[in-house]
Amino acid sequence: MLWLTWRQHRTQLLVTLGFLATLGAILFLSGQAAIDASNGKTAMYCHGGGIPCREYDAGLEDLYQQIYPLIAMMPFVPLLAGVFWGAPLLAKEYERNTHQLAWTQSVGRGHWLAVKFGVLAGCAVLAGFGSGQMFGRWLEMFPGKAETFAETSYFGAVGVAPAAWWLFAFALGTAAGVLVRKTLPAIAITVAVFLAASITLLLLRPHYAEPVRTTGSDPATLGALIVKVGRVAPDGHDLGSLDEVPGCPLGLGKNACAEAAGYRDFTVYQPIGRFWRFQWTEAGILLAATVVLGGVAAGGTVRRRR
Repeated sequence: MLWLTWRQHRTQLLVTLGFLATLGAILFLSGQAAIDASNGKTAMYCHGGGIPCREYDAGLEDLYQQIYPLIAMMPFVPLLAGVFWGAPLLAKEYERNTHQLAWTQSVGRGHWLAVKFGVLAGCAVLAGFGSGQMFGRWLEMFPGKAETFAETSYFGAVGVAPAAWWLFAFALGTAAGVLVRKTLPAIAITVAVFLAASITLLLLRPHYAEPVRTTGSDPATLGALIVKVGRVAPDGHDLGSLDEVPGCPLGLGKNACAEAAGYRDFTVYQPIGRFWRFQWTEAGILLAATVVLGGVAAGGTVRRRR
């Protein structure tokens, strides 16, 4: 079964490996350029100020912006596992009626599914973990970019979250293929549900834990996940908008006027120290969904008579 799985799915696996290798090469070359910009020293080298440091920081920012459009798409890369690995896994067997032959041999359908699903699921986890490590190491070359909530698209592309997203996408594609038994509809369902899940967790993420509220300027909000910003009136009630300051004109001088009148700005946020806690929380949610989807795929395969 292992050899059969490799023979049937080697194209998808090798193409995905090639894609990740290309991505890794781009990140490596970009990171190497960042090191070369400081004569072999890392980004932590320049901290004394002056023209050399400003030039170095500007060079890092240019390198960062060159790769940013590619990296911004990283949260959607796990769709590769759902579209090209999961959706055709069983849907293609049903379309070609090859399942009637495959499941009447000495290997039962349960064993057949367990080996195929297990091998490809393991590859999905490795691919997600590898992409997350590559991206995380690349971000370490740029001060203030690693382990940050500030860039929303980065959260699902670093740490343990990518592995969970890859596994979830693969299980989603497999379950969709079992339910509709057609490859193209299964792919469409996989993409739609994956995007819906991404948006849902993006909205839920600020509420994985009780947020912190601070008044005034607080350095702890740098790189944090901002949940809400607003302004407190002198009597203690929250204003609906930062612009809502009675008696103060709009434009320049408004903030100074508001502060003089006793108004104070506030920020509700998730501290950067909760980054890994939130990573494991999101991974747990995705793993729970993967178990459900895996059950759908297994139940739909083992119990169906045709």
